[in-house]
Amino acid sequence: MKHLFEDWQSIQAKIHQAQNLFLFLDYDGTLTPIVSHPELALCPFEVKKTLGGLRDLPNVYIAIISGRSLEDLRKRVGVSNIIYIGNHGLEIEFPDGRHKEMLPLARTRELKNITQNLQNVLREIPGILFEEKGPILSLHYRNVPPEISEQIRHAIEEELHSWKGLWKMVSGKMVWEIQPNVDFHKGKAVREILKTFPSLGFLPIYLGDDQTDENAFRVLKGHGISVFIGPAEFPSGANFFLHDPDEVLEFLSKCLEVRQVGGQGPDCCHR
Repeated sequence: MKHLFEDWQSIQAKIHQAQNLFLFLDYDGTLTPIVSHPELALCPFEVKKTLGGLRDLPNVYIAIISGRSLEDLRKRVGVSNIIYIGNHGLEIEFPDGRHKEMLPLARTRELKNITQNLQNVLREIPGILFEEKGPILSLHYRNVPPEISEQIRHAIEEELHSWKGLWKMVSGKMVWEIQPNVDFHKGKAVREILKTFPSLGFLPIYLGDDQTDENAFRVLKGHGISVFIGPAEFPSGANFFLHDPDEVLEFLSKCLEVRQVGGQGPDCCHR
C-alpha cells in the first residue's frame, strides 16, 4: 500500500472533480484512537467540526459505520443529518429518520441467553468486558492476562456449538464478537446504501482500520478509494493507508478545503 498523501495530487483531483462525494468512515481506530475501554473512545471536537463542515457542503454525503450499536455510535459522534450504520450493518439510520434493522427480535432474545450463559462461565476472569449491542455481543479481552485469554475463546466455541450454527464468533482487535450467522457485513451495508445513488460522477471513499473493514474495501475495488488506517505492512486490500486518526482528521480537513473551492456538480440526490 502507498501512503495516501504520497498520491495526494491525483486523489485531490478526483475529489475536486466528483459530482458527488461519499465518505464512509469507521469509528474506533479511525476517527478516534483505540483505547483500553470502549467507553473512553470519544470523538474529538475537531473531528465533529470537520464532519459538520463536510456535511453542509452540497453533494457531500457521510456515513459512519461501526461495530458499535447504532444508538451508541450516534451518541458518540453527535453529528446530525448523516447516515449511521451500527453493528457492522445490522442497523442503519438515514438522515430523514428511517431505520433499517436486519435481525428479527426473536434472534436477539437468543443472544440474551448466550450472554447469560457466558457471563456465568467467565465471571471469574479478571478484566473481561461484556458489551451488549442488541443483535451482537462483544467480549473485550484487552485487559485480560494473556495467559488466560484463550479460555474466553474456548468458552465461546463451546457455547455456540449448542446453537447449531445459528451464531458465529468473529475476531477483532482484542475482542471476540458473537454475531448472528446471517449474510451481512460492512461491505453489504456500503453496497446497500450506494444502490440509492447514481454511479455517474460519484466517488465513494472508505476509511477503516480493522479486519471487518476489508469486506467494504473489496466492494469498492475499482469503483472508489479505500484507505486502511494503520501500518503499511498490514495485509489489507485497501488502495492506500494512513497511519492513525490524526492523519484521518488531516485527510478530512483536506477534503473540506478541496470541496469548498468548487467542483461540485448539480445536486442530484437528497440527504
